[in-house]
Amino acid sequence: MADNVYGGPSGTSTHGQNTIIHYYDKAGVKAANAQSVYAQFADRRSMPLKRGMTYKVSKWLHIYDREVTDGEFASKGYLTARNIADVSEGLNATDGTGASLLEGSGATNKRSIKKVTIDTTFSRYGEMIDYTDEVEMFAEDMVQVHYREELGKLANQRSEDLVQLDMLSTTTVMYAGLGTSLSTVGDEIAAVDDSEDSFAQINYDLIRKGVRKLVRNRAEKNTSVITGSTKIDTRTVNKAFYAIVGPEVKFDLENVVRGTVAENGSTEFAYIPAYKYAAATNLAEGEVGAMGDVRFIESETAVVYRGAGAAVPLNYAGGLSTTTLDANTAASMNTFTGTSDYAATEVRFDVFPILFPTKGAFATVGLKGHGKIKFNSQAPSKIELGNPFGTTGFFSYNMWYAGIILREERLMKMMVAASQ
Repeated sequence: MADNVYGGPSGTSTHGQNTIIHYYDKAGVKAANAQSVYAQFADRRSMPLKRGMTYKVSKWLHIYDREVTDGEFASKGYLTARNIADVSEGLNATDGTGASLLEGSGATNKRSIKKVTIDTTFSRYGEMIDYTDEVEMFAEDMVQVHYREELGKLANQRSEDLVQLDMLSTTTVMYAGLGTSLSTVGDEIAAVDDSEDSFAQINYDLIRKGVRKLVRNRAEKNTSVITGSTKIDTRTVNKAFYAIVGPEVKFDLENVVRGTVAENGSTEFAYIPAYKYAAATNLAEGEVGAMGDVRFIESETAVVYRGAGAAVPLNYAGGLSTTTLDANTAASMNTFTGTSDYAATEVRFDVFPILFPTKGAFATVGLKGHGKIKFNSQAPSKIELGNPFGTTGFFSYNMWYAGIILREERLMKMMVAASQ
């Protein structure tokens, strides 16, 4: 046998193993990590193998906290907005419900500590592309790279969607205007023109109320104060939470005003585009601007609750996005919301979420020893029962995913209507 050999499938080549396949895989992995709008705000946890498919984590509740299930928690948060009379009574009561001690007191003022456990379960996802040997024989494109890149981009989108949907499952929610549920967003709009559209859209006061709610819930802001730079027309931005919005909400956001300046009657826009402070800070992926104590991330993949809002007034000709429900869409919405609010032929406002992924509120869980994504491939030349003529090959990816809300009260969504 000759001294210099290729070695065939055995891989015993005197020239070493081919490396181009690793180049192909790197292209796919790069595409699979190309976008991280939602995942950039997720903490990362890991679980060893051979421990089952359920990941559990425990957390302690502070003794002095209102619990999330407390009737006043939703409006007052943990400690803020406390009634002075209640605080005084809690300090001075001597019947065991307070903190005061009488002379010679025995075992009194006992408190209990509560620990809760939350969990999530791993799920597996994967998709594939198959192709014939003639693609490799006659196509002028580098299909090995292209197929992996396309699968990588698809896997990236699936991963982002999983994180987004898990985050949106939070029960900490606010509604624009007078809305109290998904099906009542835009309920106060009675005008057939656009004169009342702003009631249900993103606005300055709604964002301020959202910040107030997060502060009450002890959410930690994502960024520090931006002091601006020496460049002309740069702006300072306060320490802020991040909020993720879709293109429709971002369109409305740019027109949000704080009022008018009495001296000259000019409109004061509350929104600051990112380019006016970008030189003085590092922008998050997708960051487009700031308003008040919030910096906004635009996501082209943000989901829309189509036709989930309030019924549109008869002959409505305003500027908000709407959907006419068919039987299938109405049934899907009823199943999704667990209600019977929706019926076929109704015209309803579309609802758009604004997601506040504050620090430490959400995490994804990985399996130790397994990467985010794994690519597999088989060339058409491999002969087997399912490919007896050596004419069909495939590329595939598979990945494991688990997401968990660590602090429900610190992961908030707002539901608003938006321009069409």
